[in-house]
Amino acid sequence: MNNNLTYVFPNFNFVDLTIYQFGMEQCEPMLSCGPAMHNHYLLHYIVSGKGTFSLINGEKYDLGPGQAFLICPNSVTLYCADKDDPWRYIWVEFDGLKASTFLLEANLTLKSPIYTPASNADNNLLSTYMHNLIEYHDESPLKLIGTLYYILDILIETSSKKNPSKFGSLAEFYTREAINYIEKNYDKDISVNDIANWCGLNRCYFGKIFKDTVLVTPQEFLIKYRMNKACDLLKNTDIPVGDIALHVGYENQLNFSRAFKNAFGISPREWRKLNQFVTKH
Repeated sequence: MNNNLTYVFPNFNFVDLTIYQFGMEQCEPMLSCGPAMHNHYLLHYIVSGKGTFSLINGEKYDLGPGQAFLICPNSVTLYCADKDDPWRYIWVEFDGLKASTFLLEANLTLKSPIYTPASNADNNLLSTYMHNLIEYHDESPLKLIGTLYYILDILIETSSKKNPSKFGSLAEFYTREAINYIEKNYDKDISVNDIANWCGLNRCYFGKIFKDTVLVTPQEFLIKYRMNKACDLLKNTDIPVGDIALHVGYENQLNFSRAFKNAFGISPREWRKLNQFVTKH
């Protein structure tokens, strides 16, 4: 079996959680990646061997089999295989509107990027599903997404850092409350002030803890959420652009089109022409 594999995920209809690419690599001694920045979450599970993972702030972790490290979007990292026992890992690049929430549940964040299983049995379980991801590379997108959900569930349930508190830290609790509010009200004319008020927090303090937790501001998250919902409607329906603007909380179509172009570089209509599938039964 080839130890260096890369697969590109064939479907982008998934909004809450999606895969971009995944693979497996047997690294050469001292092979390093970075310093580099990535656009999405990147999880590496170490099958065998050793290596180091470093953050731009100077934090450095020595890692081995059974552990995993998370690279967060827009963070600069460096990782390097050991010179005597270079690691072999399975990796998956993913994102989605629920990705940060699931990772918070597992206590995997920019400030806490390392997963260590609580037991050997837990490691075996994660290993099985990470290998399944490679095994299922040519099967249905739904099966691959389902496997990623299993992987995230295992990270949540088996981490040695699992928080005994139901909600983790207070900052994480308020962040979850804010995301839940956005999910239920993104189609209305809501603002960051509305979200902060819902959480019962001062806007400045709320903005700080939200960004510290999910790495983007509340306004950026709200726009990203709306744009992802808009993409889903543009791709999978024939609803007019003006109506889609209303569906995702924009009363003014011009403001929606401007926000969409800022996010994707093209207008909603151009995006639809490039991405919409016409299916006939």
